[in-house]
Amino acid sequence: MKQRISICLAISLFVSLGLVTLGAAAKPAAAAEPIKIGAVFSVTGWAGPMGTPAKEAVEIATDEINKKGGVLGRNLEVYYEDDQSNPTNSAIAATKLIRDRNVCILLGSSLTVFTMPMVPVVEREQITLMAFGAGHELTSPIKKWVFRIPMTDYRVSPIMLKFATEVLEAKKLALLHSTDSSGTMGAKGVVDTVANYGASVIITERFEPADTNMVPQLTRIKAANPDAIILYTSAAPAAVIAKNYQQLGMKTPVVASHGVPSQEFLNIAGKIAEAAHWAIVSPKVFYAWSLPPDDPYRKNVFDPFVKTLKERFGKEITGFHANGYDALYMVAQALTIAGTDDRAAVRDAMEKVKYKGLLASWNYTPTDHDGQNGEELYPLMVKDGKWYPYKK
Repeated sequence: MKQRISICLAISLFVSLGLVTLGAAAKPAAAAEPIKIGAVFSVTGWAGPMGTPAKEAVEIATDEINKKGGVLGRNLEVYYEDDQSNPTNSAIAATKLIRDRNVCILLGSSLTVFTMPMVPVVEREQITLMAFGAGHELTSPIKKWVFRIPMTDYRVSPIMLKFATEVLEAKKLALLHSTDSSGTMGAKGVVDTVANYGASVIITERFEPADTNMVPQLTRIKAANPDAIILYTSAAPAAVIAKNYQQLGMKTPVVASHGVPSQEFLNIAGKIAEAAHWAIVSPKVFYAWSLPPDDPYRKNVFDPFVKTLKERFGKEITGFHANGYDALYMVAQALTIAGTDDRAAVRDAMEKVKYKGLLASWNYTPTDHDGQNGEELYPLMVKDGKWYPYKK
C-alpha cells in the first residue's frame, strides 16, 4: 500500500513538474528593460508656455522611436518632473530622477534660470544634461557633462549685427534688452562684436522681463536717434515693447532676437510689427509652412511633426516644441553610438552626435558643446498675421 502511494506521488510530482516546464516554455521571453531618461520641465508656473511644449514634443518623439523598435532593441522610457518654474525645484527634481529613477541622461530645464541649478547636480553625479536654456554661461566655459539644445543668445548677436549693418545699413545702434540671463548674454555678444561690423552702440537700455511699460526706455532711445534698435528678449516683453513703440510713434527699424517669434507675439503685437517692418531672427521652423510642399525639410520633417502635434495636442508648433523633439532624437543617436546606456559612455557619444532636425543642425565635438553656428537662422517679418522671410 505504501509502495502504491509512493508511486502515485512520484507520478503526480512528475506531471506537475512537466506542466510547470511546459508553462515556462509557453511563456514569452521577458522584454528587455527600457532605457530610462529623465526630463525636468517647467510645466506649471510662469514658464509653463515654454516647458509644456517641450514635454509634448518629447512624448511625440518617444512614441515614434519606440514604434520603430526603440534603441538598442529597448524602448525609451522618459520620466518627467515639473519644476513649477522654480530654480530650487529643478535641482531637487534632477537629483530625484538620477538617484530614484536611475536615468542615464537628463533633459531640461525650460529656461537658463532653471537649468543652471541642475549643472552642479549633473557634474557631481556624472550624468549628461541636455540643456534647454540659451544662456551663454551654460557651456562657456565648456562643461564636461552639459550639452546645449537651443542656440545661445551670445552666438546669435553676430547674425543680428550683420543684418543690421549690411541690410539696414545701420551704424549707430540702440541696444534694448531684458535683465534675465538670455537678454544679458545677448547684449554682451553685441557689445563684444559690434566693432567688427563697423558700427557702435550709442545707447543701452534695460528692462525686467515682467515689466508692463517700457515707455521710459523707448523715449530715451528715440531721443538718441539711432539707425536701428537691437532688441534682445522673449515674446511677451517684446509685445509690450511693440505697443509702447507704436504709442510713441517710433519709426526706427528694430532687429529682434530669436526668442521673440511665437504665436503669442503674433496674436498680441503682430500688426504693429508688420506696420513697423520689424526684422526678427528665427529658425526655419517658423516659416517652413511658406516653403514649397516638396521641399525636403517641409515634406519629411516639418509637415509630419505639425500633423502629429495637431492631432495629439491640438496645438500649433513653437520653438520649444522643436527643442524637445530634436533633443530626444539626439539622445537616441548618442545611445546608438555608445551601444549602451552607461552614463559615461553616453556622455562620450554625445561629442560625436551629428544631427539635422526640426529646429536646426548640430555637430557636437569635445571642444563645442553648443553644436550650432547659427547658419540656419534667418530674419523674418510679419505679413498678414504670419511669418515670412524678410524682404526690405
